[in-house]
Amino acid sequence: MTDTLAGDFPPVSRDQWLDEVRRVLLKGKPDATDEDFIKAFDSRLVSRTDDGIEIQPLYTADDAPASLPEPGQAPFLRSTHAAPTPWEIRQRVWPSVRGSSAVTELESGTTGILVTITDTDHDADTFFADALGGVLLDLAPVHLQVTDPRAQVAAARGLMNAWEAAAVAAPVRRGTLGLDPIGAYATSGGAIDLDALLSDATGVVVDIAESAPSARAIVIDGTVWHDAGASEAQELAWTMAAAVWTVRALVNEGVSLPQAVATLEFRLSATDDQFLTIAKLRAARVLWARVAEAAGLPEAQRAMHLHVEGSRAMLTRYDTWVNALRSTVACFAAAVGGADAITVLPHDVLIEEGGSSLGRRVARNTQTILQMESHLARVIDPAGGSWYVESLTSQLADRAWALVQDSERAGGIVAMLQSGRIQGLLAEQRDQRKARLATRKQPLTGLSEFPDITQTPPPAAQASVAPTQTPFEPVTLHRLADDYEAERGRADAQAAHGERPLVFLAALGTPAQSTARVTFAKNLFEAAGIRTQLGGVEEFAGSGATVACLCSADSVYAEQGEQSVAQLRADGATRIYLAGRGANVPGVDEEVGMGSNVLDFLTRALDELGVAR
Repeated sequence: MTDTLAGDFPPVSRDQWLDEVRRVLLKGKPDATDEDFIKAFDSRLVSRTDDGIEIQPLYTADDAPASLPEPGQAPFLRSTHAAPTPWEIRQRVWPSVRGSSAVTELESGTTGILVTITDTDHDADTFFADALGGVLLDLAPVHLQVTDPRAQVAAARGLMNAWEAAAVAAPVRRGTLGLDPIGAYATSGGAIDLDALLSDATGVVVDIAESAPSARAIVIDGTVWHDAGASEAQELAWTMAAAVWTVRALVNEGVSLPQAVATLEFRLSATDDQFLTIAKLRAARVLWARVAEAAGLPEAQRAMHLHVEGSRAMLTRYDTWVNALRSTVACFAAAVGGADAITVLPHDVLIEEGGSSLGRRVARNTQTILQMESHLARVIDPAGGSWYVESLTSQLADRAWALVQDSERAGGIVAMLQSGRIQGLLAEQRDQRKARLATRKQPLTGLSEFPDITQTPPPAAQASVAPTQTPFEPVTLHRLADDYEAERGRADAQAAHGERPLVFLAALGTPAQSTARVTFAKNLFEAAGIRTQLGGVEEFAGSGATVACLCSADSVYAEQGEQSVAQLRADGATRIYLAGRGANVPGVDEEVGMGSNVLDFLTRALDELGVAR
């Protein structure tokens, strides 16, 4: 006999569920209308993605597609593989960084290496002889990323020569040569000769067709858009648009359509929003299959090869161990979403180039544990059939496809870059995200929430040198933490040469009445590196502080607030804040609470405390 889960309970309809939700949301409002309920439901239970996709509190079978394709079948929603296949654990190697070794990574569990070339002032053949020394090139796939667009082709040729020098048989030469014409064009602001780079890349594509048929020459790098602030649909759409442009350009140079498509590898970002990441990767395969179908390719040639890397934009320079947690979630999502290869960045990669030895080890082992011990690779598309994930995937694919069509109408990805349209859309998206970050609707754990000012501050970030006099605005990295870290850095700089700025937290009433807002205020000010001291109003005079913040319940503010403000003023307070909103205590300079623009408030607080910008 088989027991049915919840079989002893009567089925519940959606209308019954909504009646119970209404009872809770509108408790104490017997005269509330249906419109009142809709507004309350929408504001309290429905969230929205950056693309405006509504995330409902409940999904049912009505939200799922009528049928799902089998894994390995077009449009490859579920997987490009028909059977469980381990993803490539592709970790970065920085040859210019002492201790970052390809051999070490491979001997420690990595199954592929991504050689990150930042220093291009060298002979390519000599460089690869050193960087790949000891690597069995017939076993380990080697992939390239070259930060200088002008050195991409030379690096690609250098890897091809390394295969030749090691007498690796053509069929087992595996990897990606890292040519990225559109990414190079976007990040350089159009300062490179795109036609010349494409022509040189075409030569490489033609050459590896015989010399390395299992390798790929070109990367379609969607992380370029993500790092600059793109939403999920924008990242998908502009990645597809870049791929369309590249394939067309290769075909115009004489490369066959199947060969042009087969030489592409796609790279997308993974964030700590696991469901959005899972849905994005599933949608990416559907979108590319649709493009390939429109191009007339048979089903077998419509699959994409997908490399996923943890988002650099989500990382912080403070409390970097939280980055390890973010990256673990991102790696999990990438695996569940069906990535063919995954790269996890060291948690301290923003502190020192390449991260520390421990950081590289933790990044590598994150993948190993998820694949070898958690067995994520033993199941195809674990999220498949989830009503929520299927709905999110479908909506995300539809939004992205509409943007692909917009790109085509605008003349393609290159025309959009040259006109500044992409840069404008990115700026709009960043502004919307900044508003959420500033009000802490989108928290940054360890920075805007739960900061630790006792930790040793990170070294000053090196200012990036922006290209000058470029044909259009370059597409560059904008991290979520940039604005908060700038304010935190002001306080750190002062603390390095004297006293850390101080705000006195004046607790009114009993601990039960004040603790909640004391905790709120302490975390608030410490997000900008401002030290706090707690005490009663009578202790302010001996604290050495010039700025105070009242902390208590609204009822206590009504009874003691005005008198407390007067005493603080008499004891030398130049500015008085109040933790909470709507108390309207006479003499208080500014209230701050949930929903306030915290970033703007902290910037002004540092100014008031005399901290240099």
